[in-house]
Amino acid sequence: MLSYLIQFVLIQRILNYITFDSNLSLDFDQFTGSGFFCNSGYTKTATINFSGEFENVPQVFLTQEWIDFTTAQTQIELQIISISKTQFSMKVYCGYNRMTTSMIKWFAIDDQRIEVINNFNMVNPDDKTFQIKNPNAQTGFVVLTSIHYTGAIDFLLSISQITMHSVTVSITKVAGKFTNLKQIGYQVIVGVEEAFINLGLKTVMGAFSSDILAIQPNRWFAIALQGFNYPNSRNIRIKAVFTNTVSTLSYTWGTWYETETPNSHSQIWIAYQFTKSYKALECFSIRISRKFVMDLTYLPTFSLEFVSLNQIYTTIGNFNYLVDKSISPLLMAIQIKCLSGKKIQAKFNKCNSCSIQKFHTFQYNCLNQMNYVGFFPRFNQAFKQYNELKINIYSSSLEITQIIYDQKVTEQSIVDIQILNQ
Repeated sequence: MLSYLIQFVLIQRILNYITFDSNLSLDFDQFTGSGFFCNSGYTKTATINFSGEFENVPQVFLTQEWIDFTTAQTQIELQIISISKTQFSMKVYCGYNRMTTSMIKWFAIDDQRIEVINNFNMVNPDDKTFQIKNPNAQTGFVVLTSIHYTGAIDFLLSISQITMHSVTVSITKVAGKFTNLKQIGYQVIVGVEEAFINLGLKTVMGAFSSDILAIQPNRWFAIALQGFNYPNSRNIRIKAVFTNTVSTLSYTWGTWYETETPNSHSQIWIAYQFTKSYKALECFSIRISRKFVMDLTYLPTFSLEFVSLNQIYTTIGNFNYLVDKSISPLLMAIQIKCLSGKKIQAKFNKCNSCSIQKFHTFQYNCLNQMNYVGFFPRFNQAFKQYNELKINIYSSSLEITQIIYDQKVTEQSIVDIQILNQ
């Protein structure tokens, strides 16, 4: 009875976890009476509670929907200093002149189809390349978080390149103005194809009114600030004012007093729930051969070849290989020495959605006249994706596991071959 009660409590706990959350923080806003007077070395830390508990520590990214920075010299440093399953903390520092407000829209998500890369408070701004974990994260955007300027500035942050392994953020360098930009902070948010709907960059010289935008289901709307063309004559003042209906959204973006601040921003719809789930490769057919080899002396115990990819593994070790999304089906040739007194057990992932009979399974006793066994599986993918494989070859086993970035990061065995005693 106790075990059933424990299982029930665990199930209820899992069902109560949240996977996404968002809200507007007014902690760094003087107008709301929060005691925020940010200048001349002032520092403040704010802790924001999530609306529930995440199962895993989520990723958090920020946009700014209302800012008021004074003329140069102004130094604003903002960073996320900690994240837990129930809350996160931000810290702001103001050097020199005053920052009146920074109203921050924050987004928290527990999903590995999106990856958040932080580059807070970068001194001596320049182009920078970051490593990414998920090879299928082939789209993204960048959003400004902090700045230090000593005069007029004119710059734009943008993603200039994204590959299976990295993303590069570039910054324009306008002669006579770039030297006034002493520090910049930003976050890079990359994700799978479904993650973002980017409506494009808006370069704004005066007051801006958006089109009426159809609300996208299961997505947040974000204004990603990417740069300024600021003459340093009046404050940097930008405020978003939204008009929402049941099915549409629109906003104005500009000053509320004095002159406009020319700026560049992107309109992004960000998925917090996904329709496409990433799964392991499935073996849809397999050919098997057993033959006699006169002299096995110079043959490796295992030989693994990714056919047509010119990739062969014959030595003991741990290896990684990234299969391009254009390769489908993926053909393998696996050949094994099968010495007398041994047997071979082999499993190949057949069906991700099946509760039973998930694998093609084989077992062969090794005989003197049949001492070399070959498996030639063919694997399909549900849709085009990069497939990240880990190959582990030992003296008596070969295993290929696939790293899958879905709501969680998992590793699933797609090939498992063991040499055992009979």
